Amino acid sequence: MSDESKGIYFRILRPAQQPWMIALVAAIGASLCIGMLAFIDQTTKGDYALIAPFGATMVLVFGLPQSPLAQPPNVVFGHLTTAIVGICFANIFPPEYWALGIAVGTGIFFMIILKVTHPPAGGNPILIMLGGHTSFTFALYPVLLGSCLIVIIALVYHGFISRAEYAWVNKVKKE
Repeated sequence: MSDESKGIYFRILRPAQQPWMIALVAAIGASLCIGMLAFIDQTTKGDYALIAPFGATMVLVFGLPQSPLAQPPNVVFGHLTTAIVGICFANIFPPEYWALGIAVGTGIFFMIILKVTHPPAGGNPILIMLGGHTSFTFALYPVLLGSCLIVIIALVYHGFISRAEYAWVNKVKKE
């Protein structure tokens, strides 16, 4: 008995190739991912998995999954690095224009030095300072937890649904 006769059977064999289809696949992945993170926050009645800069992360992870800036270490450690910088600045300086600018610049400096550059993470110090987040638990959740969940969701989505190359899934073999 074939797999097709066991009910609904559908398998995407290769990634989308038309620009509109690539855009649609990216939009669906981003929608599902942000929806899941928002669902976690809504059901737990807290801020455990979602911050605004993750919206920009969706552009890279689902829209440009092969970009070096979208790879798991960059997503997770880029966000974590800038969150720690933002929290340090929030504990030391008032959220004034000069401190916000220096905090973002410092976050970028550390992301580049640590080789975990992820452009959306550049917004974390602004979010953290303007939001008055002074506890380092904010770096654990929602920042670390949320970015790890993004990577896990992206690996599953690209591995089984979009079929796009991301991290170590669907690697194109070079001959």
